[in-house]
Amino acid sequence: MSTMSRLHALLGLTYRRWALSRRLDAPSEIARRAWRVISKQQYCLVVTEGPQGPAARVVEPLRPDPGGMITFGTDPSSRKVAQILRTGRCLLVYQDDRRRACVTLECDARFADPSAPVRFRGFWRAFWPAGPGRGFVNVTCMPTAMEVWDGTAVIAPDPFGRRSVRLERQSGEPWRLVDTEGTTVLG
Repeated sequence: MSTMSRLHALLGLTYRRWALSRRLDAPSEIARRAWRVISKQQYCLVVTEGPQGPAARVVEPLRPDPGGMITFGTDPSSRKVAQILRTGRCLLVYQDDRRRACVTLECDARFADPSAPVRFRGFWRAFWPAGPGRGFVNVTCMPTAMEVWDGTAVIAPDPFGRRSVRLERQSGEPWRLVDTEGTTVLG
């Protein structure tokens, strides 16, 4: 084994000892860290189910509201809108390379209430020069489950670092920890 390989192995084992001593496992703390990752990202992937399988694209969502609802704007004639109309679901995937963290949200998705004020970023005028109108719609996403992995906050269940933590919730209830197969309540 080369000197560099030994050094990398030592660094890996040092990180493991440090991480295991501060690993988070309380659902409320994991959710709080996940929302911190989400709130600091400008973009995310939205994944919908299409006829040929999953379809992913980058969107610029607005910051989540206090209840956890996430809104993004799009063209009502887009493929993702048709897929959301068909399934009522989407995934939102947030990644923070700097913190070595990833949060995937499974969401119930729908179009914003037409009587609600339209949420629109000023820069989106690059795509909708006249502002929101007939060619613009808000999609609202309410997370029902999340998978979280965070190497800095140490959200990494056993086997260490090879799985993410899964949280689920029913409307209005706190997040609860389940196994990554979604069957056994752990906490």
